[in-house]
Amino acid sequence: MLALTAYPVLAGRRDLRELGGAQVQQVMIARALVRAGIAVTFICMDYGQPEEEWIDGIRVLRTYGPNDGIRGLRFLHPRITGLFKAMRRANADVYYQRCSGMATGLMTAWCRWNNKPAIYAGASDLDFQPGPPNVHNRRDRWLFRRGLRQASAVVIQNPRQRDLLLANHQRDGVLIPSCYAPPSGELRPNPPDAREVLWVGMIRPVKRPDRFLALAKACPHLQFRMIGGAMGDTPAVLEYYAQIEKQAATLPNLHFMGFVPFDQADSYFDRAALLINTSDHEGFPNTFLQAWSRHVPSVALFDTGSRIDQQPPYCLVQDEPALSAAVQRLMQNEDERQQLAQLGHAYFVREHSPATTAERYLALLQDLKART
Repeated sequence: MLALTAYPVLAGRRDLRELGGAQVQQVMIARALVRAGIAVTFICMDYGQPEEEWIDGIRVLRTYGPNDGIRGLRFLHPRITGLFKAMRRANADVYYQRCSGMATGLMTAWCRWNNKPAIYAGASDLDFQPGPPNVHNRRDRWLFRRGLRQASAVVIQNPRQRDLLLANHQRDGVLIPSCYAPPSGELRPNPPDAREVLWVGMIRPVKRPDRFLALAKACPHLQFRMIGGAMGDTPAVLEYYAQIEKQAATLPNLHFMGFVPFDQADSYFDRAALLINTSDHEGFPNTFLQAWSRHVPSVALFDTGSRIDQQPPYCLVQDEPALSAAVQRLMQNEDERQQLAQLGHAYFVREHSPATTAERYLALLQDLKART
């Protein structure tokens, strides 16, 4: 697995703020595969860790650092040279990479030269849009599109991604839903006196944290909690984060926590009555799985395509007024909230357990090896 930015999540490094849903999901999948008997190697960027180590049964190889090399030349060295060296050292049967970017094209090129199957896994609906719009460098967009064409298989998270992949790239995808493992054993439903309305995500425009602030302002009688750090350290990213933090400070019924390490943020689902997702685009939110596993119902403005008994396992709304109305209704109606919680939990058990995800990946891996 080319998991370049996943090391902070895997190692539980609280001093590093590289935390996104894609990294969390890749660690979850890797641990599920290890439990299923698959030997998993992570290729990670250099965050000061040893050149090689083992974490949770996963072999971890270090490659280049985020800022290593001379500007203008670092793409060739150490990025291409370091990545290819680590891939040779991994000596895997199948290679896997998640998230759109240059690494997709580099991985598939190396795999073609060495007769190895390569899997690309989408992390967001944006990965399959024309462009894609979340990759800003022209060279990296070209590498990603080339890699997407050359991948032996493309893993998608939801039915919408299948439609986008077919329409924009003329490829079919293998649907493997995301998974989530509770931190310790089987989780129990949250207590009926849980009253917090929770939002968890990176503070970036596509996640629309401004909608959550507007929701808290429209519902002064409810208690809200917001968890999330800045996605990077560029001036624009930090300025946007500062704007959200400043606006949050004006709302007395909102507790803005900023960045919280994943294992700590996970615990706040135990006290939530509702989870809110305000994103314009997603792949499949890990936060849904954290909530549903605990019988915490969710409200969102986008459709993942998930259905159980022809119903989405969460409250799907179309705009901000509908979001406010749904939240107030659910917080006032315990029976309706519990019905939605049961629906979400049933869908989680059916589709998103680590064992189910591992079985689906095992089938894909066996198919790719048979075709090699």
